[in-house]
Amino acid sequence: LLSSQLDFQAQKSQLQETLEVAGHLVISYPVYHCELNFIEYFWGSAKVYM
Repeated sequence: LLSSQLDFQAQKSQLQETLEVAGHLVISYPVYHCELNFIEYFWGSAKVYM
């Protein structure tokens, strides 16, 4: 699988490189990983009040 290759994992996207050059910290989460993505917890709590 492509995602398991070390050279693939080490590559940064153009957006990430641009943001880092501008002095910003970029934190990428695995896509659709609800335990690591803060918005999933927030959305779950927000639905209770809707």
